[in-house]
Amino acid sequence: MLNEKMTRFFLTFVLIFSCALASAQAPPPDATESSSVMATPSSDSSSSIILIAEAPLLPQPTRLQQMKSMIKLQVNRAIDGKPYPSLTEWQPLTARQKFDVFLHSTYSPRTFANAAIDEAADRARGHRLNMEYETGIRGAGQAYGINLATNETDVFFQRFLFPTLLRQDPRYFRNPDLPFFRRALYAMSRVLITRTDSGGQTFNSSRILSLAAAQEVADLYVPGERQGLHPIAGCVTFTLLRDAGENLLHEFWPDVRRKFLHR
Repeated sequence: MLNEKMTRFFLTFVLIFSCALASAQAPPPDATESSSVMATPSSDSSSSIILIAEAPLLPQPTRLQQMKSMIKLQVNRAIDGKPYPSLTEWQPLTARQKFDVFLHSTYSPRTFANAAIDEAADRARGHRLNMEYETGIRGAGQAYGINLATNETDVFFQRFLFPTLLRQDPRYFRNPDLPFFRRALYAMSRVLITRTDSGGQTFNSSRILSLAAAQEVADLYVPGERQGLHPIAGCVTFTLLRDAGENLLHEFWPDVRRKFLHR
């Protein structure tokens, strides 16, 4: 079945992509053995004894251990890392810098969390009753893999392609100088308003177009999904609400962390 083959292809692609990221970020393995040479003069000055000491073999981390370490590192960065920049720090990005933003977003905890949120929302709306998916754990894994592939596609359109073509900034900028309620309104409004490369403000067409494009691409490989304008509109609406909530988190998390976690 064509849809089943394409689903398996994308799940394999996600697995290979995750392993490649783990390999790229894993530290190079230590040498399996090393030697040190030490010359010790004997009682006879005309001769010396060469001592060769072999270091013990160190166990190499498995692929699963490397991926766990990478996930733990990214979670710690999300908690303790540098907060989103404020408006006073804004500088325009070049096309190359926007591509770097896209690369960072591919393995950001936010991307993996968004896939989980989308999967939970699909289950709540009954979308996982699709007979094309298997049941149980394997079916849940298939559904999550499909959502992750869709989110990775969305990241490419949202963080690089459309911002580059439309000369818009794909980043979120905090505004901590505003009063609380105006600050919250500002954070939620950024899903529809963004900065241009020239420093002005404009409609966030990059975000809207990226959602529509990612959904259209997903229609090519997601089995049993409704196609057409109506499901795209529903996807755009839900994702914008999700993004608004994430913007609130980005806006206020540094303050919460400093007050309650003392970090």
